[in-house]
Amino acid sequence: MAEHVRALIVLMALSLVFFQVVRGAVSQLIPEATFRRWRNLWVAATLALFLSNSVWVCILVTGALLLLYRRREEHVMGLYFFLLFVSPPVPAEIPGLGIIDHLWVLDHYRLLGVTLLLPVAFALFQRASTPRVGSSPVDWWVLGYLALMSLLAFRPGNVTSGLRTVLSLWIDIFLPYYVASRSIRNEEGLRHAMTGFVVASMILSLVAIFEMLRGWKLYSAVLGALGVNEWMFGGYLMRSGFLRPNATVGNSIVLGYVLVVALGFFLYLKELLSSPLHRFLGLALLAGGIVASLSRGPWVGSLLLVASFIAIGPKAVKRVGGLGLGVVAAFLLMSLIPGGQLFIDMLPVIGTADQGNVEYRANLITSALPVIERHLMLGSFDFLSAPELQVMMQGEKIIDVVNSYIGVALYSGMIGLVLFLGIFLSTLLQIRKHARVARQLEPRVSVMGRSLFAAVSATMFIIYTVSSIIAIPVVYWPLLGICVAYTGTIRDQMRKLAELPHKA
Repeated sequence: MAEHVRALIVLMALSLVFFQVVRGAVSQLIPEATFRRWRNLWVAATLALFLSNSVWVCILVTGALLLLYRRREEHVMGLYFFLLFVSPPVPAEIPGLGIIDHLWVLDHYRLLGVTLLLPVAFALFQRASTPRVGSSPVDWWVLGYLALMSLLAFRPGNVTSGLRTVLSLWIDIFLPYYVASRSIRNEEGLRHAMTGFVVASMILSLVAIFEMLRGWKLYSAVLGALGVNEWMFGGYLMRSGFLRPNATVGNSIVLGYVLVVALGFFLYLKELLSSPLHRFLGLALLAGGIVASLSRGPWVGSLLLVASFIAIGPKAVKRVGGLGLGVVAAFLLMSLIPGGQLFIDMLPVIGTADQGNVEYRANLITSALPVIERHLMLGSFDFLSAPELQVMMQGEKIIDVVNSYIGVALYSGMIGLVLFLGIFLSTLLQIRKHARVARQLEPRVSVMGRSLFAAVSATMFIIYTVSSIIAIPVVYWPLLGICVAYTGTIRDQMRKLAELPHKA
C-alpha cells in the first residue's frame, strides 16, 4: 500500500473520531447543521488532496466544492478558517500561454481567498452599510504598508514580476483583512470565525502529537503523489530524539504559532461551553499540540499569551503571580520526574539542546544591522547578497532571516518597519480600549477582547523568532481583521445603547 494512502487512512481515523467526540461541544458554539457541512467539506477536501494524484486536479475539485457551498455560509470567515489547514500550500503555476513565463502562482491559501473571500469582498464594496476603508485607525497602517510594498515590488525593474507581486500582496494581505474586518458585524460572526479556527487547529494538534510520537510526517508522501518535491517543506528534523512535526503548515514553528493563536481564541470560546470536561479537554489538546511542536518560540509565546490575557482582566496582579508560581512549580516537577530533564534541555535560555539555533538568531541581528543602516529608509531588494549576511549562509546554502521584523527592515527599511509595527500596535490599542468598554455590555464580550489582545501580543513575540513564512502571515492578517471587526461591533452596540433614550 502506498505511503500516502496509509497516511490517508490514519487521518480519516483520527479526524472522524475527533469530529464525533467534539460534535456536542461545537454545537454549543455554532449550529449543528453548519458543523456537519464544515465536517463534510473537510473530509471531501482531504480525499481530493490524497486521491487526485495531481496538483491541478486537487485545486479544481476543491475549488468546485468551495464555489458550490459558499452561498450557504452566512459567516464566511468561519468556513475559511475551518478549511485553511486542510492542505499544504502546494504551489501551482498558471501558465503564461507562451507570452510570459507564468501568470500567477496558486496554492491552497490563495484558492480559499479567490473562491470564498473575493466574491464576499465585491459584495461588501457594493453595500452601502459596509464601513468604509479608513474608518478604523488600523486600516490606514495596513493601506500604508501595502502601498509601500506595492511600489517596492517594481524596484528590481521587472514590470511583469512586479505586477504579479502586487496582485499577490492584495490577495494575500488586503483581501483576508478586509473581509474579516467588514463581513463580521456581531458577536455571532466573531464566534463562528473563532470556532472555525479552533476546531481546524485541534485537528492540526492531533496530527502534531501523532507525528511527534510516531516519527512519521503524514503529509509528506502526498506531495510526491501530487507530482511535486516531497521535501519542499523540509525533511525530517529532530530535536532531542523526537520528530519536529509539520502537519499541513510545512514547519514546526509555524505549527506552534497556529496553535498558540487557537489557544487564545479558546480562552474565550471555553466560556460558552457548559461542560468543564469539554473545557479541560480543549485546553489539553491545544497545549499538547504546542508542546509537540517542539518549538521554543511558540512555547514562550503561549506563556506570554496567557499572561497577556490575565494582565488585562480582573485581579491581574494576583493571577499573574499565580501563573508565575505555577510555571516555577511545573519546572521543579519536571526536574524530578523521569524524562523531565529531556524537556528542560529543550527550553530556551536554560536548555542545552540545539543552542546553535539561538546563536544563529543573535548573530543574524548583529549581521543585519549594518545592512539596514546602509539602506535605512527603504531597504534593499537584494539584501541577501550583502557581505555581512553572506556569513550567515547555512549548510543548505540558504540565509534564513528568522526574524520577521529584521526581514521587513532589510527589504523595506525603517519606513516599512514603522508601518508594519504600527499595524500591530494600533490593533492592540484599539482592542484594549474597546475591551474596557465591553465590560459595560456583557462580561463575555470583554473576555473575547482579552483573548484577541493576547493572540496579537503572542503573535508579535513569535514573529520575532521566525520569518513570516507559509501560514504565519496567512493567520495574522485575518486575525488583525477580526480585531477590527470586534472594535466595530463594540462601537455599534454602544451607539445603539446611546440611541435608546431618544427613541423612548
